[in-house]
Amino acid sequence: MNATIRAFGLGIALLSGLSVTAQIMPEGYLKNAHSHNDYTRNNPFTQAYSLGFGSIEVDLFLRDNELYVAHLPNEISPDRTFDKLYLQPLLDAFKNSKNGYLYPQQGQLQLLIDPKTDGTAVLELLTKKLAPYRQYFDSKNNPKAVKLVISGRKPKAEHFKNFDSIFYFDGDLGVNYSPEQLERIGLFSAPFPAFTKWNGLGRLTDDDLNKVVHVVDSVHQLGKKIRFWASPDTKTTWYEWVKLGIDYINTDKPTALAAFLESYPQVSYKEDKPYQIYQPANKSKLGQKPKNVILLISDGAGLSQLWAAAMANRGQLNVLRMPYTGYLYTGSTDNYHTDSAAGGSALATGVKTKNRYIGVDTLGHPVTNIPDKLASKNIVSGIVSNDRVTGATPSSFYTHVQERDMSDSIAYDLLDSKLSLVVGGFHPAFAKNDSTLLAKLTEKGFDIRKGINSMTADTDKRLMVFAEDKVSRVWDKLSSEQEKIQTDYRMIEDAFAPSVAYLKKKANKKGFFLMMEGAKIDGGGHGNSMPFSITEYLSFDRLVGEAMAFADKDGETLLIVTSDHETGGMVILDANKNTGHVLGNFATTDHTGIPVPLAAYGPGAEKFQGFVDNSEIAAKIYDLLGVK
Repeated sequence: MNATIRAFGLGIALLSGLSVTAQIMPEGYLKNAHSHNDYTRNNPFTQAYSLGFGSIEVDLFLRDNELYVAHLPNEISPDRTFDKLYLQPLLDAFKNSKNGYLYPQQGQLQLLIDPKTDGTAVLELLTKKLAPYRQYFDSKNNPKAVKLVISGRKPKAEHFKNFDSIFYFDGDLGVNYSPEQLERIGLFSAPFPAFTKWNGLGRLTDDDLNKVVHVVDSVHQLGKKIRFWASPDTKTTWYEWVKLGIDYINTDKPTALAAFLESYPQVSYKEDKPYQIYQPANKSKLGQKPKNVILLISDGAGLSQLWAAAMANRGQLNVLRMPYTGYLYTGSTDNYHTDSAAGGSALATGVKTKNRYIGVDTLGHPVTNIPDKLASKNIVSGIVSNDRVTGATPSSFYTHVQERDMSDSIAYDLLDSKLSLVVGGFHPAFAKNDSTLLAKLTEKGFDIRKGINSMTADTDKRLMVFAEDKVSRVWDKLSSEQEKIQTDYRMIEDAFAPSVAYLKKKANKKGFFLMMEGAKIDGGGHGNSMPFSITEYLSFDRLVGEAMAFADKDGETLLIVTSDHETGGMVILDANKNTGHVLGNFATTDHTGIPVPLAAYGPGAEKFQGFVDNSEIAAKIYDLLGVK
């Protein structure tokens, strides 16, 4: 449940006059979130607490032996007392907690108390009020307790020892605290305008950034946490604070900050193990014709996915070393943006069609795909995908249906295909109790195998290999627990060498066509996951490097790299190629109509430049291979 929904539900409960504390137990813990001026909210404490804020601020006035919550004296109201707005809700929260902790993950709440009148008097009364419940505020001895930090008109440092040890104090920069005094410092709060006039847009200047970094480091060297007050309250600021390791993000926009922090693991990524890219030889000359064609399709990847992966890999990708580049228009005949069915079909057949149609024109009539067309010239073909064999993109090279969900019909169309090699994930259509499909495929000359390690070139039979990825996605909310404990294995990287070895031998000097798809980049876009998108594109790019090395060694192979469409509308908000950190966001969980990158390498690569329609790829391949 996202922060907005929780806040809405809280509002309904308040309007109904119900006791809400039992209903606002946080679903998460945002330890870096500080609710500044929390008492100004319509629902002091309850909103920030329900959102999981790890730190909440309350201003207190002492008047007539009572503690009132307000920022200015004229805001004091009889019904806005500390007891009513903070103490009682806190006690109720402890009562309703399942294990004594106020938050999941054993999170601890910090309550920053800012006395607006004499701090000593406020603390003396606060000590009396909390005495019956002291165990709930003794954070020194109880990790479940609320940590109380006194800010504002706090007592002088030499008087810290005079107050109950449940109270910590807000430190001031530049003060030389004794070791005993430093033990009572809960955090350091610093006025941001003292270091820079930055308004939270663009980026800090180098000089100002160095000042801020110096302050943060000096506090952290003391083993303490830091908060800047009067700092800009923008997303750009929040991005910077996370990067700089600032412990508490000060905000007057709790719902927005909660959404930002909750989504941060999904929209940021840091690559810790960059790889070396292939150094191309660029042996081919203009006007040369290829004998073999390898088409690599990065499903769902636009320029943003490519560039995000490049930044993560320290500014380098194999695909960026390909000399001929352009853009591919991907729209279907019935929509601005295509799905994989229509997009894959246009690439596989040279004929644009409607979304959800595969291998047929807009009237539903079958159209010839590249493998079938090339078979007339004795050129063998293969497809490899880390999607299921019946997925929209791989099946575009063999099926003819008007609905991409017709998996049984799609699988049976393999019987009539001219493919020599089929590698991909298993689909239940191949294992139904009443199905004889595998037996019929065997009759058609296919040797059915399982796993990339089973692939060999020493067979005269056609090959169908069922192989699956096994990838941990601990940062991905959509992953199952089973996926999270698996080791990383991306089969398309291992599949390249045996696939080309098999096809080259099968071709017997006649040439071959191979389509390989990195299908799961698309899943990163649909799931709005930056880590998912980047790691899958990096895997795809390692495949590109293998293909470039093969093309250089072979000398007769054209390599084409493109996508069927973009997914997610990814935007890169920040990146650092020196550290491999990337931060972004997504405009949608669906496909977009953004043109996608096109790149080529090897003989004939110069034909793939500029702005190209997806239906033109097949025609260019036919022309280069001399197929009419």
